[in-house]
Amino acid sequence: MIPNPLSVVDLSFNKSDRKRDSFMLKGALAKQGFDLWRHCFVATSRTSGKRRSFILEYYCVNPQLREDVPVFAKKGTEPSYVCIRAVVLGEDGSTLIRYFPWDEVSTGKEMDLLISAEDCFLSETRTMGRIDVSASDKEAHPDEYPDVGKLVWDLKIDKQIAFNLGYGTSGPLRTAEIMNAYWHTEGMKACYSGEIIWNGEEYSVEPDTSYGIADKVWGRAQGEGWGFINCSDLTSRRNGRLTDSAFAFGRGMRIQVGPIDTENEVIGGVYLEGDTYEFNFSKVWTLTQNKIQVKQNDNKILFTIIEETPTTRIKIRVLSKKPDMRLVVFDTPSGEKRKVLEGGNGKAEIILERKKISLKNKWEWERVDTLTGDNVYISYMDRKKK
Repeated sequence: MIPNPLSVVDLSFNKSDRKRDSFMLKGALAKQGFDLWRHCFVATSRTSGKRRSFILEYYCVNPQLREDVPVFAKKGTEPSYVCIRAVVLGEDGSTLIRYFPWDEVSTGKEMDLLISAEDCFLSETRTMGRIDVSASDKEAHPDEYPDVGKLVWDLKIDKQIAFNLGYGTSGPLRTAEIMNAYWHTEGMKACYSGEIIWNGEEYSVEPDTSYGIADKVWGRAQGEGWGFINCSDLTSRRNGRLTDSAFAFGRGMRIQVGPIDTENEVIGGVYLEGDTYEFNFSKVWTLTQNKIQVKQNDNKILFTIIEETPTTRIKIRVLSKKPDMRLVVFDTPSGEKRKVLEGGNGKAEIILERKKISLKNKWEWERVDTLTGDNVYISYMDRKKK
């Protein structure tokens, strides 16, 4: 008997692959490329008990263009530096950044090392560092330093669920540079533990309440338009609080091959207590279709996403209050400025459905579950506002 090839296909996207998390700015990307590791989590003030979301970002650009000092994107100048950005979300939040020239930066695999510079360090399992921006720093470079302040952190990282896009971000396609940008989420659910001190206020980070996300984007150009929505703080209408679940959706990884244009495609998945529901246009056999709508005003932003395959469908609504978010400016490898709205306090409503034969012998949609999400991480760039 000839075996059915589909019977041995692993349909789960929860496949750890630390090679996709490694430093990528080699070859052509060393001259025009970026590498971005992102960590989003929740911490609790030891003084007030107030909970607050934080984002730590390690952003690298154009190492081959290095100089003795960080080179910023101005008047078309191509940037070259490594920066560590701390985004403090919520009321009275701030954005603190520290820059390094490439000669002060190390990359490698020793002790799981991803990148380090002076007293700042990032690996798969730990990050620590310090950012201290003075008034004189901001006065000298007002465009590069949004805020004044100090932040110190020491965190352990436990990446528990991965969202692996499969062949679309595999070694052969990365080498071919078929996409402008690639995305890998080694920590669709990540538990953080440790402490943060922000402007003198101490925060504790606990694994069960950190609701963390750890992902990575790299390539030669950041895609325009809406970016990423991730959440690992989910509650089921049927089963209550979930401890082994998360979702991640993204858009902006554009393929440029002949007539193929995926700029408006949304890719993502839901991990629900061991079951996976994937909506991945790069796996063409899944026949994934999607719709996305973004509405916003001065006070809030609302995302509506519908993803559908022949057998599964998901409807997601994510609402975030703009006063809780921060506007972050990125230097692109080509020297442009991109303004990205980032948040970690979004609210989500998710309806998950699958097709089932009814008593009338017809295929009909059956609801798997209704979920709510808190502490949703959002990264969004409006095409109209660069």
